[in-house]
Amino acid sequence: MEPAVITLPGQDNFVLDEYPLYNLNRTSSTYVDEMNSALKQIGMNQAQWRVLGILGDKNPSTVTDIARRSVLKMSTLTRMLDRMNDEKLITRKLWEKDKRIVHVHITKTGREYLAKAVQVGARIYERAFDGISQEDALHLMETLIKMRENLNRSPYSPSGA
Repeated sequence: MEPAVITLPGQDNFVLDEYPLYNLNRTSSTYVDEMNSALKQIGMNQAQWRVLGILGDKNPSTVTDIARRSVLKMSTLTRMLDRMNDEKLITRKLWEKDKRIVHVHITKTGREYLAKAVQVGARIYERAFDGISQEDALHLMETLIKMRENLNRSPYSPSGA
């Protein structure tokens, strides 16, 4: 039996459901929908979960760093940070060394919301990885990181790197 070969769009015998990037997109979309539904039950959304998770990982963080790590557009993030500040989930402070840089800090209330969201995230993770070995999960993560690195390399630079 011959090994399976991935066909690309435009090639003979291309099947969309067997295309890795299509499946990556569908899986990501399903995950976001599931997280939004579950987080809604605790009064949060996916974007807030990402911001609080980033701040739980690195507190404080700059607005620029949060935007990059959360994959949110700066305009969307700024409006959301305004709401999160009003809800006492975060505070913002200008950096003393450079007043153009804003540091975002998670508050006690933000940590309480994050703790609830972590439980929601753990349940979704367990369901998503049901029947998948730790080794396969780690391999998937390594593969996704490598794909992101590949995609972030500019195809327009002279060296291609």
